[in-house]
Amino acid sequence: MKPTPARFIVGFTIAVTLAVGVIEKNDCATPACAQTTPADKVAKPSRRELRRQREAEFKKTLTGAVLSGTWQMTNEAGLKGQAPLSEPRPDHYSIDKVSKASDDYWIITARIQYADKDVRIPVTVRVVWAEDCPIITLDETPLPGLGTYAARVMIYKGFYSGAWFGTNYGGILSGQITHPTTTAPTSAPDPNPDR
Repeated sequence: MKPTPARFIVGFTIAVTLAVGVIEKNDCATPACAQTTPADKVAKPSRRELRRQREAEFKKTLTGAVLSGTWQMTNEAGLKGQAPLSEPRPDHYSIDKVSKASDDYWIITARIQYADKDVRIPVTVRVVWAEDCPIITLDETPLPGLGTYAARVMIYKGFYSGAWFGTNYGGILSGQITHPTTTAPTSAPDPNPDR
């Protein structure tokens, strides 16, 4: 029989299929890998454990944190895409405490500073997850001294960003999450230590 491209493709496909079957059966293709035992393999955490780890990281990231960045807003026309965002303005959030209330709900106690506002309030939020990324959500939530807001704010790798909406205006915000260190004041060295 004369080799043809069709026969080559069929033969190649069969060879690859057999090789893949052997690799999948052994779960590895190298001699070093073939010498490992199932005990050498790391078990994946369960969904419950993974969620617990992510929630612990979320709490650690925000407790005692300072979120510093900028916000921009637009009016009702801007919400329809007919007006631009304002120039960026500074915002600052100091988070005292983060605690889980129930299910997806958390209480974030924070000092919120923007424009002429400066208030310290506990805010109940819902946290939803996009893989390992928490998204803080507010849905028409009254915030004492500030107004009623909706928002979606993503927290990821030391940064935050999102969109927020008031009654007939809204905008965007973003910035960095830091954990300021507080150290006890040290006394000046004694100029005459031999006294």
